Parts: sequence; C-alpha cells; structure tokens
Amino acid sequence: MPDEPSIAEAQFEGALQLLRANHQRVTEPRKAILGILTREHGPFTAEEVHRRMRKGSCDLVTVYRSLAAMEESSVVRRCDFGDGAYRYEINTGDHHHHHIVCRTCHEARTLDVCVADGLERMARQMGYSRITHLLEIFGVCPQCQAAQNKQPTQDHD
Repeated sequence: MPDEPSIAEAQFEGALQLLRANHQRVTEPRKAILGILTREHGPFTAEEVHRRMRKGSCDLVTVYRSLAAMEESSVVRRCDFGDGAYRYEINTGDHHHHHIVCRTCHEARTLDVCVADGLERMARQMGYSRITHLLEIFGVCPQCQAAQNKQPTQDHD
C-alpha cells in the first residue's frame, strides 16, 4: 500500500515545480494552500481553504488570487458543482477524474473513470486543440436517502 504522506509530499513538490516553471511566485500563502490541497481530500472552496489555514497567515483575497494563479498554471483544477461556489483540488495531471455530488448534503466523491476521453480524442481528430471538458454527476447519496425515508409522513385529515 502506498505511503500517503510520501504521495502528498511528492504532489506538493511537483506543484511547487510547476509554479516555478510557469514563472509564478512561491509565497508562504501559496505553500500553505498547496499543503492543504495535497494533504486533505478536496475539492474545497476558497473559503474552506482559508478556514483550514493557520489563523492570520493571509486574508481571503490572497487565497482567491493564489488559487486563480495556480489554476492558470494548471497546478490546481477548478470544479463547478452548480451551486455558485467554485471548488479547487490539486491537479495531479496523471490522474484525471470526476465527482458525484449529493444534491442534499453536497458531499463530493471521486469517480476514478472518465468516459469523455474518447470524445476529446474525436475532437482532436477533427482538428481542435486545447481541448478540455467538465463533467460532474449529481444524485442523492445513500445516507441522505435513508434520512429522507426515516422522516415521518404527515397524515392529512
């Protein structure tokens, strides 16, 4: 079984190298953000990242700007779950995945398969370049279904 801390450390170092390769500054707030994204399972909103940071280490605006710069350099990937809040996760590059999001509790779980890769290949064959795609699946998780089924029904007279 792979050693989780070494995987997180390798992702962290790889992200720092990618920032430098894209002529991005490696600041203490950016290191802290990358540390959170590589150690903890995301994706997280900018506010969630900010709450996880050491109190007073930087302001929320810095987190937003840092995430935007890291997204531009493909260090992080932005996820849109359709609720008006973007979430960010580390972009490992070699591990493309999607999410299934509960419509009730908003928990996001990773789906380790991508069915859109074939569509991207077809688009490249048609002459398109710089192709990307977004795909998220939405449903109600088993826990929320069970909770909904436990709610008493109201009798009408």
